Amino acid sequence: MGSTAGAHPQPALSRLRQFRQPGALSVLAVLVVLVIVPLFFMVLASFRPEGLLPLEPGPFTVSSYIEAFTGADFRPIVRDTLLYSGLGVLFALPIAFGFAFLTERTDMPLRNSMYVLMFVPMSTPVFATALGWVLLLGPRGGTVNVYLRMLFGIETGEGPFNIFSMTGLVFVHVLGIIPTMWLFLTAVLRQMDPALEEAALASGASRWQVLRTVTAPLMRPGVAAVGIYFFITGLESLELPLALGPTAGIELLSTKIFFSLLPSADLGVNYGIPAAFGMLGLAMGVLGSLIYIRLVRQTSQFAVITGKGYRPRLISLGRWKYVALGAILLFILVKVVLPFAILLYASFLRFYVPPVLEFAADMRWTLLHYTRLLDYRFFGSYFVNTLIVAVEAATLTMLLVSFIGWLVVRRPSRLTDLINVVAFMPLAIPGVISTLALFLMFVGTPLYGTLILLTLAFVARYLAFGTRLMHSAMLQLHQELEEASQASGANNLQTFLRITLRLLIPAFLSGWLWVLVHAAKDFSVALLLASAGSVLVANIVYESFIGGHFNESAAMLVVLITFNLIFVIAGRKVIGQSIAQ
Repeated sequence: MGSTAGAHPQPALSRLRQFRQPGALSVLAVLVVLVIVPLFFMVLASFRPEGLLPLEPGPFTVSSYIEAFTGADFRPIVRDTLLYSGLGVLFALPIAFGFAFLTERTDMPLRNSMYVLMFVPMSTPVFATALGWVLLLGPRGGTVNVYLRMLFGIETGEGPFNIFSMTGLVFVHVLGIIPTMWLFLTAVLRQMDPALEEAALASGASRWQVLRTVTAPLMRPGVAAVGIYFFITGLESLELPLALGPTAGIELLSTKIFFSLLPSADLGVNYGIPAAFGMLGLAMGVLGSLIYIRLVRQTSQFAVITGKGYRPRLISLGRWKYVALGAILLFILVKVVLPFAILLYASFLRFYVPPVLEFAADMRWTLLHYTRLLDYRFFGSYFVNTLIVAVEAATLTMLLVSFIGWLVVRRPSRLTDLINVVAFMPLAIPGVISTLALFLMFVGTPLYGTLILLTLAFVARYLAFGTRLMHSAMLQLHQELEEASQASGANNLQTFLRITLRLLIPAFLSGWLWVLVHAAKDFSVALLLASAGSVLVANIVYESFIGGHFNESAAMLVVLITFNLIFVIAGRKVIGQSIAQ
């Protein structure tokens, strides 16, 4: 009996070694191809002369850096990029924190509904919000401006507001990042035990003193880390600057890279210029990420959660609770309802006319823009392409990060530590830079301009988010069931697929839904990587927009928003059922 009992561990250990090393090495190889190798191609491209691809034979030169960094537009680009990112955080952070505080720590009505309300703007394409506000605050025909000119008797024919300005850019950017920033800050608030605040109140301190001396110091590292993170996301922002920047005469780092990749009539593309600007963006992203990591580490010094369960005492707002709810509903109105309403209105007009009674005779209602969408050659094929890429990206990303989470948590080693580091690297790389790096890696190859490359770009883009999600989910799973599975003769791969992955279904589905919605509404990857054979909805919306066909663009964006909302509602229902089971 003793010899029989002792015979089992050796085969199990052998299976473990056979699975862990090849499996972990395969994952590391995939991550290196998705994250590190493209950066190498970008570095290489930045030192190649005009007309040469990164791996083509020829000399190396620093002329691209000299041309990029000594041009007359270099300082304005850096200045405006920093202004755009910095002012966005400066204005969005207090609002998002206020909303998070009201949600987590007060008795404001409908607090639980906030998680549904805020997911709606998170699933709305940035380009849709931008186009909506062009129709609302355009200097001449913007609906709000038309009404204000009529109300105050302004006869200039323009203004008083102009969405095509740095102020307009920052305004729409702030609206866009508040919902996700709110989600981050609610997590920061949940990590703080309110018992310290209650003790301070019991000792006679006022609410203001508690906020200043207890709450603020405890939350400062976490809030600052959120600010740095969204500063980095501002560096990668392409859609909004692309929608409003050219008309405003404002060029940011992201739009400079985008327009540098467009071939000129005589010279083609000088890949060294966008690569040099990409290196600048990478340096800014890495610097911001180092500060972010340091701040996140500092939050552990302020950790106050113990093993004891606690429920925070909600602050009573009294009659002000309806004012607080009104402020949040006002944000939803400005961020979602007004832009979507004007898009919906414009989508039924042959030509855009502000919704003013005086112009009623000029309104030409039509279903043409929607009937054109039923033409598979015009819209249907691009919609199918978008659906294919979004589903593939969501599935591949979540399978990969689930396996990474399992390796890192269940099979810790130096190799899996390295895998964890590489998987988190995209946090330090602005999305437009990582997409540019993939472009430079595959341009001139058969994979360039295919749906496969678009899918890989989305996997690389959302890798860090998925890894964080599934790593946290794995930490919450006890390994008894996995050990029982292995003891019954199943190998590690069978255990992962049949046991672990099934237990991770709620987190897996949440991540899958998040990636799918974000991939479907993302414009930057499609605009940088798509070709004639891999056009997505984003490409035809953008082409329609820059062509001045706002009504066509509005109809396509209404369909895209509706698609996202249907998936979100259905997905949340499925996730709820999986949790209940």
